[in-house]
Amino acid sequence: MRYFLLLLFFLGLSLLLRKRIPILERYRIPPSLLAGVFLLVYFTLADAKMSSFYLHLKSLPAEFIALVFACFFLQRPQEKKLAERRLPQVLGETSLIWVSVMGQVLVGLVATLLIYKPFFDLPLSFASVLETGFAGGHGTAVAMGPILAQNGLAAGFEYGLFSATVGLVCGIVGGVWLIHREHRKTRIFKEKDDNLRVSWDLPTLLKTLTLIAAAYWVGVFYKGIVEHEILPRVAAAFLPPNFSLPLFAYTLIGGLTVRQILVWSRSSHLIENDSILLSADVFLEVVIAAGIAIIDVTLLGSALIPLLSLFALGFAWNLFCHHVIRPRILTHSYSFELGLINFGMLNGTAATGFMLLKMVDPKFETQAARTFAEASALTQPFIAGGILTLATPFILMSITPWVSVTLFAGLFSVWLTVGLTIGRRHRAKQ
Repeated sequence: MRYFLLLLFFLGLSLLLRKRIPILERYRIPPSLLAGVFLLVYFTLADAKMSSFYLHLKSLPAEFIALVFACFFLQRPQEKKLAERRLPQVLGETSLIWVSVMGQVLVGLVATLLIYKPFFDLPLSFASVLETGFAGGHGTAVAMGPILAQNGLAAGFEYGLFSATVGLVCGIVGGVWLIHREHRKTRIFKEKDDNLRVSWDLPTLLKTLTLIAAAYWVGVFYKGIVEHEILPRVAAAFLPPNFSLPLFAYTLIGGLTVRQILVWSRSSHLIENDSILLSADVFLEVVIAAGIAIIDVTLLGSALIPLLSLFALGFAWNLFCHHVIRPRILTHSYSFELGLINFGMLNGTAATGFMLLKMVDPKFETQAARTFAEASALTQPFIAGGILTLATPFILMSITPWVSVTLFAGLFSVWLTVGLTIGRRHRAKQ
């Protein structure tokens, strides 16, 4: 417990430090990034990787990412359905995100096939590192670590976290550069405007933590049933020995199970969406700080050139999406504002995207935030940390390489066609 409290101390100290240093406050550098980098430098220079604190931090990401995933489907279903008049904008945004993320996968896949595999002897699963870190973020990187290791990339955990950290920096710096390039007015906004306004009274806190704990333990139960009873009997002939899905895959379903039980029992009023989202943010801060702190930089050295060149290709692709593809799909008046959210999300996290949006639209006067949120229902479960992201390393290692290229290129082409069609129709009506 004392080491966990020590981590919380460093997170709080990083938040105070950010407030004292103008450049950190201006770019909204997350406290978890500051704390994680500080601890990483300390553990590396002091060679303290056998200390009790370091070993405790190594145990945190897997547990806390399971808590984060438990929160995803635990939220109360929204009462308002998607309005039909907004469907074209939402589908356009959905198609742009799919095109952008599938493009990241294709960039990584083609580069791995032509360069990284033949010249650096990296497995095909290395192609997943770009989407894992850039579009997925630190939470996805932690979740993908064991999956990448199962598919031939032993240092997948470190590569994914490095990808997420570089992506976060690219998203912040690149996004601010885009705003100034477009000569948009930036504004410094207060911390209180950036947080969810939640009443943290004791009953609300206890209800929220009880539901999250229930989702977690239901996930633990599912993992035990599936991996000890079902997989050995049903899938032994199709899966590698000792195959195991990480706990977060089961807590995700655990959250959905708890939510459905509450809905069926007409007790969904017990779910406080804002409290659950804020809890997930706190858990994710722990994941990011601990995940960065335990990166083994020696494992990055052997693949530093492939990693940095892959990140450069990914960042170039994200810029191409923003400047070339976005204007052809998103033709409405708030295309730039929505593009900023996408740019931040594709280079780190959606939170980075919203930070960029608030620099030009601090009061959310445009429909950008709402459109992004509505489109997330059609993207987040599948890509940028969703089911397809988690399945990509298995796909790449199970079928022939160029069939993989064809599969992802097909998804890319379908969504690009949908997006361009929506964009042309909207321009024709103007």
